[in-house]
Order: sequence, then structure tokens, then C-alpha cells
Amino acid sequence: MSYYNNSDNSNNYYPPPPPQQHQYGNSGNGGGYYQPPPPQQQYQQYQPQQPFYQPPPVNNNAHYPPPPPPPPQQQQQQQQQQQQGFGGFDGDFKGAKQYNRTPKFRDLWAALLFLAHFALFVVMAVLFIKSLPSSAFKYSGQLKYTKNFYSWPTMIMWLCVLLASIVFSVLYLLILQMFAGQMLVISFWFSVLVMIGTGAYYLAAKIWFAGALMVIFGIFYALMWFSWRHRIPFSKLVLQTVCRITRRFPSTMVISLVFLIIQTAYSALWSLAFAGSFKHMEKYQSCSLHTDRNGRQYQSCSNPKEILAWIYMVFSFYWTSSVILNVLHTTISGTFATYYFFEGAPGGYPTKHVMLSSLKRSTTNSFGSICFGSLIVALIQTVRSVLRAIRGQGNDNIAVQLIACCVDCILGCIEGLVEFFNKYAYVEIAIYGKPFTQAAKDTWSLIKDRGVDALINDCLIGNVLQMGSFLCAAVVALIAWLYITITKPEYNTTGSYTAPIILSAFIIAMSMFMVLLKCIDSGAATTFVCLAEDPEAMQRNNPELYRLVREAYPHVVRGVRDNNNNTY
Repeated sequence: MSYYNNSDNSNNYYPPPPPQQHQYGNSGNGGGYYQPPPPQQQYQQYQPQQPFYQPPPVNNNAHYPPPPPPPPQQQQQQQQQQQQGFGGFDGDFKGAKQYNRTPKFRDLWAALLFLAHFALFVVMAVLFIKSLPSSAFKYSGQLKYTKNFYSWPTMIMWLCVLLASIVFSVLYLLILQMFAGQMLVISFWFSVLVMIGTGAYYLAAKIWFAGALMVIFGIFYALMWFSWRHRIPFSKLVLQTVCRITRRFPSTMVISLVFLIIQTAYSALWSLAFAGSFKHMEKYQSCSLHTDRNGRQYQSCSNPKEILAWIYMVFSFYWTSSVILNVLHTTISGTFATYYFFEGAPGGYPTKHVMLSSLKRSTTNSFGSICFGSLIVALIQTVRSVLRAIRGQGNDNIAVQLIACCVDCILGCIEGLVEFFNKYAYVEIAIYGKPFTQAAKDTWSLIKDRGVDALINDCLIGNVLQMGSFLCAAVVALIAWLYITITKPEYNTTGSYTAPIILSAFIIAMSMFMVLLKCIDSGAATTFVCLAEDPEAMQRNNPELYRLVREAYPHVVRGVRDNNNNTY
């Protein structure tokens, strides 16, 4: 029984009416494209025939015989429609029906591998943290005379950084909801000013090549305004739609805050473990004496176990952080997809707790698929970190430096493509619960076939989020600088900690902003995938955005009928 058809049709012998809202169909290639309603002429060709009448029942109130049952072929069609759901989300949208009704654990091997890896990380973290000095808070409570970096003044400063990041992110989201169009324009020109300003700084510092390059990019980006300004109305409607759904489900912000706390706690644990790893692994270092050409002796030390521990810790950080963020992304995507397909439907939502149901699927049935996709990105990021370490050692071998630089550049491009690709694959996982490889293939094929890739390229929401993250990071870094300047902790009498603290506050604030506003990015990605799945659902719950898509991108809504029964 479909969610959309909850009435009991057991006594109705006539076929159900054609769908009035929307209908999904299967294109045969896993796309789930919309199919127009089937012609209804066959419903009129069968006329009541006398042989199908039955004797009237013994009932004083019944004066007429019941209607005749349909012919066998029509009766079979009716039963199939009742079983599958006529025009319902889990009826003709068979992929979603299979996921909702018969959930399966996908890519279980990846989930087990991730859990085993995390268990090993916990064991290593316990050993490494024990190696840290035990006098970290020797002067705790003495705000003016503290000499240790791990002291209460520092803890208060980081608490201010966290609170300021949260407050700024929430305020920025409220501004987006009220001034979506204006923020799109401001973010575009803000990006231009940042590029030109950075280039001017490099030129003033006599870094001629980088300065000239940034100025040229800034001017070129400004000229692109004339070809990009037509994207503002579309991006504005998408942003307003996402913000409206966020208001409809405020739990998206709550779940983002929860995952931010989880990510922060993990990052703190990892930082302590990583700092203690060098002290703990010193005992495995081996040194030997060598003699150079001039007969002078020198000592050479190596510690391959320390290098392996370092690589594993870096890999663990990338993989775990990616899993945390992608679980959040998949959870929010599932919530937005539920709104997209069920809002305004006669049967309502399939569950009272949309967010919790989506979170349950992301952390159980689809957790392995999320771990699989995150593993690919983590491996690439780990290799890039190793290459950067090789380049940073000051190796005089020009060939090694050149090869490392080229490989790092290539891997950087691949990493960006994989992350872009995975973002939409996780939406497919949130809707269908498919394995990662199948979801990735089906999603990209669907987006290309529908032409939604043009919408993705024309959407300027990414600029708004980038501007917001930069502003948030700049404001929070300023707060950190003011705090450390006013309190003047003794460990920073020479000012050696000022730059690292400001840089750390900048990075933390930017990361927190992107996590808290993950609902906007995930909501936009889900809107594009759902539009490719079923454009007619957008016609029902967001006619203004649908009209703009139909006018600017008619190929996206091909085969969809409007209220006047016209097919595009």
C-alpha cells in the first residue's frame, strides 16, 4: 500500500482515478524519470455486462445489485496498482520503496574496516596521550601568571572562539533567509575584492608572480559578472527553497551542531594523541655513526616505526573526519528528500520523526557506503600529505621535488573531482540506500541524462557559503587576537604564539561555519538530485522554482505535464 493511498479500496471494483499530483516511473537505467500518466481509454471500453452480476444480498436496505467486478485483465491491473501505489513515493518510485520497506546493510565490509581502524586508533591514542607531560595545568587558575600554553586563559580563549563561530554562523543563516538575492550579489563582488586585495598584498611584499596572478584572476572574475548575472534569479530561488525547508525542519541545524561537537571532540583527542606520538615513538629511534669524504663522523638517525605511526594517524584523521561529515550530509539529504517527495501529498510524511529516521539509516544501513566513499578521499589526502612532507624536508634533489609537486597537483585535481562526485552520490544513498558504487554511477548518469549538471554549474550558492566562511574566520581570528593582546599571557611574552593562535582560530572558525551550514550545501545538492529524479514533484511543492527551471532549462523537465495537460 502506498503512503499516498491510505484508503481502503477493497470494495471498489472500478480502477483508481489517474494521478492528480505526480507520478514516478522507471526509465530502465536506474534513473527514475517521470513518466506521463498512462492513457485511460481502456477504462471505458469495458461496459457492465449481465453475466458479471450477482444475485442481490439479503439486505433490507439494498435495492440494487452491486456493481459488476472488472474483467480479469482489468482486475489484474487494478491489483498491481493497489499493491504498488498509484502515484505514490514508495509505489511507482520503486527504488525508494525497496529502500524504505526492505532496508539492507550496504558495503558492510567498509563499515567493519572503519570500526577496526578506529579501535586501533583509540588504542594508539591512549598510549600516546600517556606520554604527554603531566604538568600541563601546573599554574591553572592564575590568569596573569600562567606560563604554560595549556592553561585556563588559553582554554577561555578557545571557548570564546567556539562560541563566536557558532553565533556568527547562526546569524549568517538568518541573514541568508531574509536577504537571499542581495547576499548572492554581495558574495560575488566580495570574492573579487578578496582576489585583488590578496594580489595587491603580494605585490607590496614583492612576490611579483603570485601578486600578478591573483590580480589577473580578480579582474577576470569581475568580467565574468556580465555572463553570470543571469544566474542570480535561479540561485536566489534555490537558496530561498533550501532556507524554507531548513525553517520547516529546524532539527537540521540541531543535528549540525551535534555533529560539530562530535567533530570538535574527535579533533581534540586526535591533536593530543598526535602530539604525544613523537614522545612515545622516540624509544624506537635507531642511530648510527657515519664518516663523510673528509673523514669527519656524523650521526644519522632513523625511525621507520614513527613514520608509519605518523602516516596512520594522518590517515585516521582524514577518514574519520570525512565519515563524520558525510554521515551528517547523508542525514540532511534524507530529510530534504523526504520533504521534496512527501510535502503536500495526501498521505503526508511516512514517519513523524523525519530527521531521526534519516539519521538511523545513515548510521546503520548506509554507514558502510559512507565509509567506502570516505575511504577513497582519505587515501588521496593521505598520499598528498606524505608528498607535502617530502617537499618540506628541503631535499636538494630537484627531480624528487619536481615529481612530488606534479603528483601532488594531479592528486589535488582528482581529490576535488571525487569530493564533488561523492556529494551527489550520498544523496542517492540517502534516498535509495544503494551501495556506493551503484549510487555513484546512477547519480551521475541521471544528472547527465536530465541535464541537471547545467543547473549545478549555474548555481552560485557555493560563493555565498565561501564568503560566509571567510567572514566568520576573519571575525573570530580578530577576537582571538584581541583576547591574547589584552590578557598578555606569559607564554607569549615574545609574541611567538600570536601567529599560530590567529591561524588556528581562523581554521577552526572556517571549519565550524561549514559544518553548521552543511544544511544549506546538502539541501542544494539534494534539490538537484531530486529534480533529476522527479521534476513534477517540484511543480507541486515549488511552482515558482519549477517555472524558472522550465523556462531556462526546458530539457530538465522534459516529459512533464503542467496543469493544462501540456507536455514539455
